[in-house]
Amino acid sequence: MTQALSAQSSREAVLTGIACMCGAAGLFTIMDFLIKVMATSGYHTFQILFARSLFALIPVLWILQRAGGFRILRTRNPKLHALRCLFGTISMICFFTAYKYLPVSGVVALGFSAPLFMTALSGVLGGDKVRLVHWLAVSAGFAGVLYIVQPGGDSFTLWSLLPVIGAFTYAIVSVLIRRIGNSEPSVVTVFYFTSFTTLLGAASLPFIGIWPTSFHDVAVMVGVGLIGGVAQVLMTRAFTLAPVSVVGPFDYTAMLWAVGIEAVVLGVLPTQAVVTGSAIVIASGLYILYREARVAK
Repeated sequence: MTQALSAQSSREAVLTGIACMCGAAGLFTIMDFLIKVMATSGYHTFQILFARSLFALIPVLWILQRAGGFRILRTRNPKLHALRCLFGTISMICFFTAYKYLPVSGVVALGFSAPLFMTALSGVLGGDKVRLVHWLAVSAGFAGVLYIVQPGGDSFTLWSLLPVIGAFTYAIVSVLIRRIGNSEPSVVTVFYFTSFTTLLGAASLPFIGIWPTSFHDVAVMVGVGLIGGVAQVLMTRAFTLAPVSVVGPFDYTAMLWAVGIEAVVLGVLPTQAVVTGSAIVIASGLYILYREARVAK
């Protein structure tokens, strides 16, 4: 009886984690388009970082208050939090800068390499067992990434490497979040990271900041922060409820959002390289998920 209840509870946690990741993917994609609006309007990457973090504190503080208030912020993992802040900031800067020079669907497609990095790093840093078939799937996925980037091709630019670097550091973050989440509520991790990036962005404003020129720009800034804050909480919750190698592939649903928004709002369709490469990367991630499900069963 006890084992049956434990198994049911574990399945429910995994399903909830998957739902959280799908919700986070959709919200992050909407946020990405708003960031591109800011980036192409002349706002510096660090100013976007500040707006994204400052207004994200609103939902984070509300959730923190409901979870027990500031008393739960006492942490046993200060070094892990510091590493999470470092790599998380690098990841955000890479992606935010890439949105200025690349289509959102292209950045999202390259960001899909993150679950592949997650699978690899979960064995190295997270202590999870990564099987040979997983390594083969990861290798195939990275072949898809190379097809999207097409190094040496006419369409290749150095900006295309930024999402890949961002995906790698994001994968490190996901493993760190899972380790921290074993002993602390997910909102604690989000609070420390959001506070850090807010202070970092604020410190840069005297040197690179410009005042918003319209109410539209202010609304976009607020939207970036609020949407990003909720998405951050959902993503962190997903990584604490289920193994990285399980919930990571569901980040792929972001491609549906990106292509849909670009097609409907902007009238732009993804390139053949993005479609084909994304299909390879997504297939690799879904195969990893399939193997995990079979092993668990």
